[in-house]
Amino acid sequence: MRFLLTGGTLNPLKGDYLAALARYGHTGTVVYPGQPYPDVNGYDALLLPGGADIEPARFGAPLLKNGSETLDTERDKLEFAVFADFFRLGKPIFGICRGLQVINVALGGTIWQDLPSQCGLCHVSADGEPPMTHKIRWAGRTEMDVNSYHHQAVRDPGKGLAVTARAADGVIEAIEHKTHPVIAVQWHPEKGGAYEAFDRFFRLDTAGMAAPVPSV
Repeated sequence: MRFLLTGGTLNPLKGDYLAALARYGHTGTVVYPGQPYPDVNGYDALLLPGGADIEPARFGAPLLKNGSETLDTERDKLEFAVFADFFRLGKPIFGICRGLQVINVALGGTIWQDLPSQCGLCHVSADGEPPMTHKIRWAGRTEMDVNSYHHQAVRDPGKGLAVTARAADGVIEAIEHKTHPVIAVQWHPEKGGAYEAFDRFFRLDTAGMAAPVPSV
């Protein structure tokens, strides 16, 4: 399977994503803002990785104090465009961290701009490394530990999305589309060998959907 991955203008995409794909025998090509727009017909799937915050205007919100930071509006333009093309073609889409939020906003959902100031919750360590870890419950599964690097999270799920994992504090940690092959997680499964999310993504069946998972 050949993946298209997106990068930003603020820093190059980390090699962990391509290494995780290679573990399953797949390849990937990274496109950055300012490069020629990719021919989506030449790719089998899309991976939207982690990165900077989304411009709040895209989900109808003003920029809040302590809210969205390190914006990358050129990356926003690229990712929302390629998501729309892959979604229209019914091709598999996998979102990680920011990628989950891009998928949610592209489908009409909203984002908590800052969990600490808006919700009194913290999902990131002071320096980012080592990462905070916490437990989630993925629907139909026992609890599992995940890493946590995010100060934002899904507020209102977008059209057609089911919430399939939450942290103990209620923060949404995974979403899946009800009729399209779209899976996204808030943690970073490419880091530290925590590949369960990749395992689920690659179990998409011949109809283009993973086995149904109940909402939580």
